[in-house]
Amino acid sequence: MRNAKALFFKQFQSLLRNPGMIVQAALFLVLVIIMMFLIVDDSNIDCESCIPAYVCTRCIKDNVPLDTPNPSLAGLFTVMFVGFAMVGSASALVLEDKTTKNLRFMAMADVKPWQYLLGTVVSMTAVALGLLVLYAIVGRYFGMQMLWFMAATGSGAIVSILLGLVVGSSKAPGLTTLFSLVLGLGPMLSSFNEALARILRFTYTQQVNLAISDLNGEMASNFIIIGANGVVILLIFIWMHRKGVLGNGNTF
Repeated sequence: MRNAKALFFKQFQSLLRNPGMIVQAALFLVLVIIMMFLIVDDSNIDCESCIPAYVCTRCIKDNVPLDTPNPSLAGLFTVMFVGFAMVGSASALVLEDKTTKNLRFMAMADVKPWQYLLGTVVSMTAVALGLLVLYAIVGRYFGMQMLWFMAATGSGAIVSILLGLVVGSSKAPGLTTLFSLVLGLGPMLSSFNEALARILRFTYTQQVNLAISDLNGEMASNFIIIGANGVVILLIFIWMHRKGVLGNGNTF
């Protein structure tokens, strides 16, 4: 546990020294705030008075409902942060340790893969939870809604960190960009495309998207799929480091 604790502080310092994840989170928050001021609230429009109906785009939209997630603006950008920024940031931490030969030194110091995993996941999760609280406040999620919001997005963040560690420690770290785009931007696009929403329904970011679209609904299935994604990724990490040696990845 001493090695894991040392890694926690080391990775925490790396996140502050190279605050890519924090900067992206701040950028998304600024965009949310700006767009909230620019978007006009038309919730009081009476569609019954729209004659003829084809003139009223609001009526057309309401008459053809899509079976897709419908998160708030803050929720949408939160999913983008969880899927896009966090996967890339976790992978970047591993790549930094590779290029600086830290992984090799850790292996020589008998640091185990599970210790590296634990220290990195806990440090990144601590930073991510602080940022997610800001998203909850901006999105006006308070009380029980904030608790469920944090539970859904926090669990998704942990899976993103695991995925970033797996891809970053593999022999194909370039796949990070592909995973980030699919998991970060895919749920946003699925709000406008039912086929894409069905394709992505087994991904953890889409389940986070669905959960925060209805925080008052039943979310057991959402957490089950998020957890299943995490277990699969964790098993891949264990298989990659099956020899018990921290290194440059044993697969891909």
